[in-house]
Amino acid sequence: MANSPTVGSFLFDYLYNQGVRDAFGIPGDFALPTFRWLENSKINLYTMTHEPSVGFAADGYARINGLGVACVTYCVGGLNMLNSIACAYAEKSPVLVISGGPSPNDRKRDQLQHHKVRTFDSQRRIYDEVTCASAVLLDPETAAEEIIRVVTEIKTQCRPGYIEIPYDVVDMPIKLPTLKNLPALESDPENLEGALAEMADRINAAKQPVIVADVELHRFGLTDLAVAFAEKFNIPIAATLLSKSVIPETNPLYIGVYSAALSEEVCQEYVESSDCIILLGAFMSDVFSGFHATHKLDRKKTILATTERLRIGLHDYKDVLLKDFLSGLKDCNIKPKVFKNPYEQGELEPLSDAERSDKLTADSFFRILALTMAQDGTVVCDTGDALFGAVGLRTTQCSNFLSDAYYLSMGFAVPASVGAMVAKPDSRVYCLVGDGAFQMTGLEIATCAKYNLKPIICILNNDGYGTQRHIIDGKFNNIHNWEYAKLRDVINYGKSYKVTTKAELEKALIEAKNSDDMFLIEVIIPRTDCSKPLQRLTNNLSEIRDAKKRA
Repeated sequence: MANSPTVGSFLFDYLYNQGVRDAFGIPGDFALPTFRWLENSKINLYTMTHEPSVGFAADGYARINGLGVACVTYCVGGLNMLNSIACAYAEKSPVLVISGGPSPNDRKRDQLQHHKVRTFDSQRRIYDEVTCASAVLLDPETAAEEIIRVVTEIKTQCRPGYIEIPYDVVDMPIKLPTLKNLPALESDPENLEGALAEMADRINAAKQPVIVADVELHRFGLTDLAVAFAEKFNIPIAATLLSKSVIPETNPLYIGVYSAALSEEVCQEYVESSDCIILLGAFMSDVFSGFHATHKLDRKKTILATTERLRIGLHDYKDVLLKDFLSGLKDCNIKPKVFKNPYEQGELEPLSDAERSDKLTADSFFRILALTMAQDGTVVCDTGDALFGAVGLRTTQCSNFLSDAYYLSMGFAVPASVGAMVAKPDSRVYCLVGDGAFQMTGLEIATCAKYNLKPIICILNNDGYGTQRHIIDGKFNNIHNWEYAKLRDVINYGKSYKVTTKAELEKALIEAKNSDDMFLIEVIIPRTDCSKPLQRLTNNLSEIRDAKKRA
């Protein structure tokens, strides 16, 4: 048995064969043996400064690579990372959590051990709420099959999974699994045929059909099928905040981002006046409806096709796979539509000499960013104006825009940028983050220094929790102001600027784009200012959250 694979070696060899090339983590004593196997594997390990950042980095990596890995120790590490894995679950990002744990003998004795919460199984039970599959590998005889089961579910459902490995079991020889030929899932042929026929009839009868392409298309690798369908029949496409850049935004059929009242005006008007709204892979969340209690899309005029449901108007079709439905659309007897794009995207107006000394606003920040950013760059947005102000940014390639636009957890962007840079090293990452969110996870710039990563980080400093101020204001929205640009001196890495005018921002962004350094750009925004999309959002939320306005 000396040359037999161990639980640890099998796990990381299997993950490597599943396409994982990098993992993120923070070690702890229960997980140290597992980290040794990881370090000796073909997978590169990136250690972070705080467990929530580990989860966000693995999430950012997974959104680009298709599978991310987050490694932590028992309870103090795993429970500290729970929020970022909840974000991945909510937004269907395939992340594997690997946690160290106490040994089987420890569990039998049921003794009090450091890091233990209530029972030895507490952490796993908590993670069951935010994962699609879990396993505690107490027996090396069954460990391989459990590993395969959990990873298969992660990839099938595009949601996180959880594996806990006792510190001694990870070194034990593993019993290799018996190979199984599991039948592939299939659509009910009659339901599929009926759905495609009704779909064709509805599109042919429609005067203004429109596709809203949402995030499941990217998560499940179905974007090309959706775009091919749209292009064959000349049907315009909108994205959502969560799926922004799921298709190239330079596509002539692209009409912008739809999120009800948060949308660009032309896009909102086109979608909501459509007589055939085709929602592909859509999350029907309150963000999708612009934070109104209900959205304005008439169900009778709407087709909802996701991995979990197919509904055409008021008719539900059971057991129809989204991939089969999208594949079948191209062969439908549909007459191509006449479409003239109402969203004429002209050239952005460069800065005039007269305005170069103007103070910055949120809207002018995004205009100057659009004028200067690398066309193949990756944009990673945190919650707040860093996200909602970016609605009008155009990216030229698929999946170059990452955000937690449904779960909306502050602190996502900086660590997710680390994951994005590792997954896609040839694309320059623009990390957009508010000052409040930066104070949560922004010290991952030390991780950038440690691994020679070079993002362009723009800290939108509006002196506190600006989004919340526009909903309900109070002293609770104040934070202590940092000298953010001076953090470059703390970590002794990269370059930094503090900018207050349009000309200063333009100069800093152009230098950053042409430089091979990390840039930390503190962008001073007036305390009471916000972008037009964020103003619309906060107006809606203020009417819901503020008791005085509800009355």
